[in-house]
Amino acid sequence: MRGTFLSVFLIWAAVCASASNQPFDPNGYQHPDGSISLHHNGDFIEPYFATKALILAQEAGLDVRQPVQRWIQWLLPRQQKDGRFGRYCRKPGADWKVCSAADADDSMLALWLQLMYTSAPDSGLPKEWQQSAKRAKASLDGLRNSRLGVYHVSRQNHVALFMDNVEVYSALEGVAQAEERFGQREQAAATHKEAEQLDLAIQRVFWNKHAEWFRPSIQRSRSAFYPDVVAQVYPWLADLPMESDVQTRQAWDRWRSRFASEWLDKKVDPHPWGLVAMAALKFGDDASAACWLSRSEPLRYSTNWNVLEESAFQAVQAHLQDAVKSNPSACSEVTTAP
Repeated sequence: MRGTFLSVFLIWAAVCASASNQPFDPNGYQHPDGSISLHHNGDFIEPYFATKALILAQEAGLDVRQPVQRWIQWLLPRQQKDGRFGRYCRKPGADWKVCSAADADDSMLALWLQLMYTSAPDSGLPKEWQQSAKRAKASLDGLRNSRLGVYHVSRQNHVALFMDNVEVYSALEGVAQAEERFGQREQAAATHKEAEQLDLAIQRVFWNKHAEWFRPSIQRSRSAFYPDVVAQVYPWLADLPMESDVQTRQAWDRWRSRFASEWLDKKVDPHPWGLVAMAALKFGDDASAACWLSRSEPLRYSTNWNVLEESAFQAVQAHLQDAVKSNPSACSEVTTAP
């Protein structure tokens, strides 16, 4: 199992190396003031999507330094005193205003911490970021259910979601690695231990051993492509340690054989789900990534396209060789795979 996991890690390292130094272009999403809208040239900001898009591009090896700095400088003064963030709207030509609460505080707080720590220089968090990180971490800690060991969506919503908790795990690991880079070894060890404890809690709370499937929530719900099917992709993106064979190419192949047509043909869900294409890259499945790229390009800038899809699109483009991108049989290879 360790050998298989190592091979996947090496594939992903090669993916990042192939995209190295290629800039992430947020043109049309990032405005002159540094804000990043959900849609192309839009007037609505969902900080979760903007932050996750930058992290995705960063992890894929794209150069995000300039857009990250501008985004952090824009969002930093808009953080609430308790560490949380809202959603922002504006009328054409007017200033941005808070127009609603965040959809999920746990994910947003974790992603904000991850972006700041992974983007900081080796000397550590810049002084002007430190108080923000402290407030965000305190607010995130307040959402942890001490009995279950997982995080609630918000203070008002005491539901725990699988995908949110995987994102918190990934963020804690990112913070721990950054603290190692800063030379803060004791703090890094403590943060890494937090991540390990969360990993165990995630598997205890969400893993259905009988079905070999992650439950998307602690609440029961009717099964659907989102969140149920999409949720199974998140452990691959986060390198979530598992005792089962979840983190293997065989597990990806099983997912693809069952759900590739629903994902690529959008039969049951209209969204492109570029995160799945990123999982394909992680397992060295360039054909699936190329098929997604070709079928998604006509959707760019449509109502179902957002900055996170754009980030995935640019990451896939940066990795795939021209011959693979233009392979006319890529989709048939995927949809006819056993």
